[in-house]
Amino acid sequence: MSSVDFKTHIEKIRKEAIEIGFSIPTMDGYFKIWNRFMLWKQKENFEYQEEEYSQFLLEYYKFDITTYNKKTKSWYQQLMRSKKILDDFDSYKELMLKKALPKSLFCNYPIEWNPILENYLIYCKDVRNNSESSIKVKKDYLTRLLSYFSKKGIYNLKDITKNNIVIFINETIDKGNISKRRYFYVLKDFLNYLFIEDIIMDDYSNLVPKTKQIRRKRIPTYLKETDIEKLLQSISQERKIEKRNYAIILIAARLGLRISDILNIKLKDINWKENKITIIQRKNNNTNILPLTKEIGWSIIKYIKEARPKCNNPYLFVIHKYPYEKLNSFSYFNKYFEKIDFELTKENKKGIHNLRHSLATNMLNNEIPLPIIASTLGDSIEVIAQL
Repeated sequence: MSSVDFKTHIEKIRKEAIEIGFSIPTMDGYFKIWNRFMLWKQKENFEYQEEEYSQFLLEYYKFDITTYNKKTKSWYQQLMRSKKILDDFDSYKELMLKKALPKSLFCNYPIEWNPILENYLIYCKDVRNNSESSIKVKKDYLTRLLSYFSKKGIYNLKDITKNNIVIFINETIDKGNISKRRYFYVLKDFLNYLFIEDIIMDDYSNLVPKTKQIRRKRIPTYLKETDIEKLLQSISQERKIEKRNYAIILIAARLGLRISDILNIKLKDINWKENKITIIQRKNNNTNILPLTKEIGWSIIKYIKEARPKCNNPYLFVIHKYPYEKLNSFSYFNKYFEKIDFELTKENKKGIHNLRHSLATNMLNNEIPLPIIASTLGDSIEVIAQL
């Protein structure tokens, strides 16, 4: 590293990394580590030394880089990546960009292709009746595909050849199953569209292999009512974050809401006078009005008064670090789940969604009518009957 001003250098790295597609949360995580390095050094203006940074990781994080391997804990992997970026950002950048096709935000293909892309997406919506989420995925992967073909020297989609498709398949075949399946699916569909619209003369979609998704059969984990009480009691609520986590898990256990719907609850969705919570379910866009029981109400009040940061965020559950953004994921459930005495099999899948299945099963066992269960969970009677 040639720069003497370490602070300026890491700011430059962060900016450039975000511009080429690194996510902001990822770079903010590295940036926080680098700032702690400056605190450890007790200065900002210095020349970076690999040995010094290794010593910092050892003293501050108790992480010895000589013990690093592919099975190292994810937290230590992040620390190691923070060092590799500083050691040689240009090499690290090239390595990361080679792992996947360009991200759609930074695609690079002839602007003349945009009408074809937009017409294809309209075709997907009007003819194939694809959902908005499917169209979004198709657009994301297709812009990467178009960038790929542009980089291969194709400047007119009419010029795509059989050889181009075969080369792409060979270069993609070893990618991860999900990524490969989506690339092949989108490419196959797009090539067929180009053929239908007479943009290409041959239907090359037949060249693209179908990738079968292997669905592993699993038995949903079912918690009895006594197990759920043990789970709730395992959350001490001594720390602020545990007051938040308790409220989230309690809502999931008592109302059977999906975690995505819980995290989308806004303060205005809670009607304290009528003791109701109004939920718009993300999965089916249905409005579901659920009871705000005293138990749930008091857990929310305790969280708001004693733990929730003072902020203007309209969402109920927020990250407890500035700038107090909406909580978009919840990974704490398994931590509490491990504390209860519950036997699991390999087919069992731990996760907060199990509380939804458990609520439905317990209601069925208590002979609650199917229409009431369906109304509570916001699902059809047919879905509930399959439990």
